[in-house]
Amino acid sequence: MSRNVFYLATLAFIIFLGCSKAPKEVMIDSFEGVIDKETVDYGTAEGSLLKVEADTSNKVCGSQSLKIDYELKPSGYMWIARGYGLDVKGAAKWEVLPQGIKWRAYNAISLQMYGSNSGGVIAFDIKDKGGEIFRYIIDDDFTGWKEIVCPLKNFFARTDWQPDSAAKNEILDFPVMSFQFEPRLPGNGVYRFDCVKLVRVKK
Repeated sequence: MSRNVFYLATLAFIIFLGCSKAPKEVMIDSFEGVIDKETVDYGTAEGSLLKVEADTSNKVCGSQSLKIDYELKPSGYMWIARGYGLDVKGAAKWEVLPQGIKWRAYNAISLQMYGSNSGGVIAFDIKDKGGEIFRYIIDDDFTGWKEIVCPLKNFFARTDWQPDSAAKNEILDFPVMSFQFEPRLPGNGVYRFDCVKLVRVKK
């Protein structure tokens, strides 16, 4: 075997190992530890009410889930976010750094949600490295825990609002830096979330 062929074969093997090392899934956040105003970026506007806490009695991953108890006014809005680059710096509690994830090895984000079959709608948003926000809509049309698989190709750039500083190119630029939940329909509700992770699913 010539030296050049040997080097090329070695390089191909290294690249193969690098690709094969990506696990089938990566746990991003299972909401362990203290859950409060210092570790979750959340808030409301226009008279809406929101309580965010850990639920140790009803969970899927680890020792607890994230529970939100809300009242959304017709003119109000709210958000519950975790990750990096948020106003609440302590919300950077992911189980792996965004830059340490091989994002292109995965094509979906999955999460566990405890539904109440209320007919409600939850927006699941992710913010990319340029600060642009992309949205996936989840319907509360089930009861109990359910894994929600959100293909990355089905996220769409928000048109109702984007941060002024965002690079608005309508392209999901990796790494994703944060995610948030946002109840969309007015009324009262309780939701629990757990096990936010990156996965590979069949296309």
